[in-house]
Amino acid sequence: MMPRMLNWAFLLCASLGLLSCASGQYETGTDEITRTNRAAANNLIRMAGEQAHPGANIIAASFANIDDLTRSSTFGRVASRQLTTQFTAAGYPVVEMLLRDSIYIREGEGEFLLSRDLDEIGTQHSAELVLVGTYAVADSHVFITAKLVRTADSVVVASHDYVLPYTRDMRILLRDW
Repeated sequence: MMPRMLNWAFLLCASLGLLSCASGQYETGTDEITRTNRAAANNLIRMAGEQAHPGANIIAASFANIDDLTRSSTFGRVASRQLTTQFTAAGYPVVEMLLRDSIYIREGEGEFLLSRDLDEIGTQHSAELVLVGTYAVADSHVFITAKLVRTADSVVVASHDYVLPYTRDMRILLRDW
């Protein structure tokens, strides 16, 4: 009888221990956001091939809302930063754009290219490529496009489309959208 009671007591304690670990919140996909952005950067590097050789300086703008290209969000800024982190890890120098003259910085929005003349921006910042991106929010997903554009002639050398689920975390990151 005693061993049986100990077994039940052990099962009860183990069950309560496991239940106390549960937070009651569902998986938000935070790691998925980072993994997907890193994969997007790797795909851009692969697609660009020799046009994005290591040593080619890259500048990055905040990803913009496709419906209003003058607006971004926390997600737009985070996505751009996560892609540039992956470019840096792969050996590509990224020129920091905060507080640069030819870049428009809207408080709470991010960095936007003021000029449509990428050649001028590339020359001023010694950058061969610029990372740009857009996102569109749908009912259950966020659709993102990231592009590497050659500054000398505004030619898109690589483009990658990807989708993230519109989770609780994404809603928070996009709340100023």
